[in-house]
Amino acid sequence: MGELEPRILIVSDIHLSALKSNLDQFSFFLNKIIAGEFGDDLQALLILGDFIDLCTSVKKTFLTDIKIISIFNQLLEIKKKMNLIFIPGNHEIPVTSSVFSGNYDEKFKKRKKFFLLKFKNSIIEELFPSNMICQYIILSKWENESALLLYESQDQIYNHPINKIKVDKLDLKEDYKCLMLHGYQFDSDVFRFFVAPLWKSMISYHNAEVKETFDYFWNEVVKEHRKIKPITMEEMKSDLVKLKNISSDDIDILFSDLSSLEFNIVKLNIKIMKKWENAKESNYYINGIKEFFEEAKCDFTLINHIIYGHSHISGVSTETIMSHEVEIVNDGAWQHVQPTHAEIHHDGKIYLK
Repeated sequence: MGELEPRILIVSDIHLSALKSNLDQFSFFLNKIIAGEFGDDLQALLILGDFIDLCTSVKKTFLTDIKIISIFNQLLEIKKKMNLIFIPGNHEIPVTSSVFSGNYDEKFKKRKKFFLLKFKNSIIEELFPSNMICQYIILSKWENESALLLYESQDQIYNHPINKIKVDKLDLKEDYKCLMLHGYQFDSDVFRFFVAPLWKSMISYHNAEVKETFDYFWNEVVKEHRKIKPITMEEMKSDLVKLKNISSDDIDILFSDLSSLEFNIVKLNIKIMKKWENAKESNYYINGIKEFFEEAKCDFTLINHIIYGHSHISGVSTETIMSHEVEIVNDGAWQHVQPTHAEIHHDGKIYLK
């Protein structure tokens, strides 16, 4: 029976606090872990980014939301039983990378530190201590044992992990190497130059009402294939009364400080970002992975499996990258789509469920 049960579970893109997030199903999934339905050999739950959503309010929304607090408490229960590892995604930390701004690795440590500062003395800090937050994870043999190796940057990979977590009852081949990351690293240069700075400005904005406006346009308008231009501030507020299931008075209070200028700036930014969203396909990320391998500072020819999220497009494929075969798994999302997760079993085999 043990061979049919996972040693590691991987999820991505839950987007706590954002519109259209499937929190009920995610909570049900966590309850299955707590109840032991994945078997006695499960040893780690990995969250590959976009777990929370800093495009919405923080203190006003998700640290006081009953459903979200319940999910945090479920994760605390899970943490008592197994390792809980977190890779921040582009919805948790501002992400830009270009020839002008430097690469992701140079900024990750600073952004991780800022993220932890933001949630100091909160349940987030309790769930994810610094040594359990990283940018890259590699599952492989380490000193003759199967282990999850955590890295903040490529220059650490293979030799200097910030944390090593042994995984029992996992029989990996000597050359088995599975790279896990969020996947923002695979976005195109066009995105990095034109869209990422807009995204960063939205994430970094201090006004909760601007973030809520962005959340509405991204998740209710862009993702639902509605036209952006005709929507007024009053129409947005009317929609949100139904979507958030709160009174019109509460909505008025929430957006009382939102100016027409701010509202229209969000709409303009969203129009630009919609063009990028419409251009995304599975092949977009496969090409991005190939470029990422070619430009990497470390030797990624050793990698033969990849698990990532980010695109919300779940799937499994085998691709030839730098003259060798790599199994690529996107473990999907818990927002706008049928939720999926990845499992790693006793021999390193990856299943998408």
